[in-house]
Amino acid sequence: MSAMGEEVRPIDDQVAIAVERKLVGIAQQFDASLRDRVTLLLMAAAEGIVKVAELDLVRYEAEQGGHTLALWEEMAPVTGATVQHVNEMIAGATAQFPPPPEDESAGDLDAAFGPDTGAATEEPAPKSTPEQLASLVAAVCSGMRRDVARLGDRLRNPTVMRDPWMLIQDLLEFRGRVRLGLGELVYQVCSFIAEVERETVIPGYVAELENSLLVRSATTNLAFLFRGHAKRVAGAADDRVLAALQDALKDVHAFSRTRALAQLRTSDKRIFLETRASLYTLSKAAPPPSREIRQAVENMARFLDSMSVVSRRENLRLHDRAQLARAGRHLEAAQVNLGSAETALQELTDAVRAASALYGRDAQLDAYLRAQRHFPADWLSEPELALEIARVSALLGGVAAP
Repeated sequence: MSAMGEEVRPIDDQVAIAVERKLVGIAQQFDASLRDRVTLLLMAAAEGIVKVAELDLVRYEAEQGGHTLALWEEMAPVTGATVQHVNEMIAGATAQFPPPPEDESAGDLDAAFGPDTGAATEEPAPKSTPEQLASLVAAVCSGMRRDVARLGDRLRNPTVMRDPWMLIQDLLEFRGRVRLGLGELVYQVCSFIAEVERETVIPGYVAELENSLLVRSATTNLAFLFRGHAKRVAGAADDRVLAALQDALKDVHAFSRTRALAQLRTSDKRIFLETRASLYTLSKAAPPPSREIRQAVENMARFLDSMSVVSRRENLRLHDRAQLARAGRHLEAAQVNLGSAETALQELTDAVRAASALYGRDAQLDAYLRAQRHFPADWLSEPELALEIARVSALLGGVAAP
């Protein structure tokens, strides 16, 4: 627990130890002149990620009105500690790899790993490994400095200071961007010397990916259910609207009990909680205001549909690309092995299992995966295999590239 009483979501100790060992091993593969510096850089970045781990601020996010000053008094120490951690990380990283003057140009963490848009007139001389590492560190640190300055500007904005939601959102987004930047720094440094996966070298990466997948799956399920609720409420007679609303609220309550609620981005959580509050208020009104109920349910349905943008999160994009490739390989193997029904069925089942991790990515694939809950692919009879392989291939082919 921190000074303000919010829950810090810890990174599993065993996972952290395994990641630390992996990073130390990778650092030892660098030239002797770089090993100590790279080790210190990787350890500092990994520690920085742990220090700005996710915070659970649901209690504060759920409170409405009149709490801004008290909230800020409790958040101020956390905000100060966060900025201090980031500044210490910047100082430590630049001490190991001082930035070349020409590299102090990245605007923010988004630019740190973006493509070079400069129009060079001649081919530059290739950089040495120390120079490349220094350029990478300079880009990330420059981005973090800009983000620290931006956070300061936001916290001096009277509009932000008056709105508890904006206070929370700015702090959590800042910490998230720092984690993302440091995580990418760790991955890129490791990639200089070894082929690695992000989940094996970035502390907390697996947990954050699992949380993103949870949000996508849970919101996709609720969106699917709510489309049906919205149709029923819209078509219900005035004397049946309240009953239809109460059915919808059962699913809202079920979602609210899941860990997915805490994992929503602050702006999305605000919309969900405020709309949920409106629905509960309308459900208790007498007589029930049919028109307002229909509009509120429709608003919730539209919001849930909009949550499909969660797939734009960078960790989900990387995950989805890998799962699409994995599913594709299994489908190719299934097609090749059609002469052996048992082998083809196993490969098809593995392809569907890989595709299941894409739930929430595409409406048509989602419908297929929901049907799989009732009649899974491994129940198929042999004459249906070729047709099902073609069907799944077409569905995956229709999924937009991550």
